Amino acid sequence: MCLICVEYNKKRMTREEMRKALPEMVMFAKTEEEKNHFKKLQVLGDSMDEKSLEEFANDYTSNLGKKTR
Repeated sequence: MCLICVEYNKKRMTREEMRKALPEMVMFAKTEEEKNHFKKLQVLGDSMDEKSLEEFANDYTSNLGKKTR
């Protein structure tokens, strides 16, 4: 679970706060999948496209709790 996506989606974290936290998250990611997720957030956070960032976070958080096989 990506707490950055959850907090950003619930408007408890600003875009600027997210951008400050992500370099450390990338550095300490445990898996390649996590690292890629955080890097994607970094790219979206650095771009001026707020809508794409919101959609990415919404897509991620909407899949939480769903079972996958």
